[in-house]
Amino acid sequence: MRKNIMNSYAKGVALIILDKYEEALENLDIAIQNQPDYADAWSMRALALIMTEKYEEALYAYEKVTQLRPDDSDSWREHGEVLEVLGNYEKALQSYEKAIKLSPEDARSWRDKGSVLILLGEYEKAINCLDKAIEINPDFEKAWEDRGWAYDLMGKYDEALENYDKATELDPDYGIAWKDKGLMLDTLGRYEEAIESFDKAIELLPDDAEAWHNRGLVLGTLGKNKEALDSLDMADKLKQSQGNA
Repeated sequence: MRKNIMNSYAKGVALIILDKYEEALENLDIAIQNQPDYADAWSMRALALIMTEKYEEALYAYEKVTQLRPDDSDSWREHGEVLEVLGNYEKALQSYEKAIKLSPEDARSWRDKGSVLILLGEYEKAINCLDKAIEINPDFEKAWEDRGWAYDLMGKYDEALENYDKATELDPDYGIAWKDKGLMLDTLGRYEEAIESFDKAIELLPDDAEAWHNRGLVLGTLGKNKEALDSLDMADKLKQSQGNA
C-alpha cells in the first residue's frame, strides 16, 4: 500500500512539472484517499489547484497542510498567498505573521506581509516590512518592486522610481516592474523614458493591455497621434479578447 501511495504522489508531482494539472490532481487524490494525513500530497494538490485557478479548493488544501504541519512557515506563507488572491487580506496578514514568527529570516514572508499591508492601505507599515525583506535579501526584486508601489501610493515618486529602477536592474525580464517604471516616469514628466519602459514591458508582456494603453496615452501627450492610436487600439483588442476568454 505504501509503495502505491508513493507512486501516485510521484506521478502527481511529475505531471505538475509537465503542466498536466488535472491528471496530477487525479494521482494526488489517490495518494490522499489512501493516506489522508499525507501533508506533501495536500501541498502539491494545492499547487495544482492554484495553477488551474481553483483558489477556494487550494485554500482548503493549504488549511489541511497547516493543520498537519503547524510549524512549517512555508505552508503558512502559501496559505496567506491564496487568501490574498481571494481578497481576504486580514486573514492573509495573520498567516504571514505566523510564517514570520516561525521563520523570521524568510524574506518572502516579509515581502508578502508588506504586499498585503499595501492592499490594506498601511503604507508605512508595508515599507517597514519590505525594508526587512530587502535587508535579508538585497537581490529580492519583488520586494523592491513592492516598495516602489508603496512609495508611489504615498506620492513619493522619486523614491518609487528608485525602487522600480532597482527591480529592473536585478531582473531585466521583470515585465511588471518595467510597466510600473513607465507609469512613474510618465508621472514625473519624463515621457520619452516612459515610452522606453513601456516598450520593454510590452516586449516581455505582449498581451498586457494596460501597458499598451499607458504607452498610447504617453505617445498622445507627445503629439505622436498615429502611434498613440495604434497603441490604444491594441489595448482595446487585448481587453476584448481577454474579456471573451
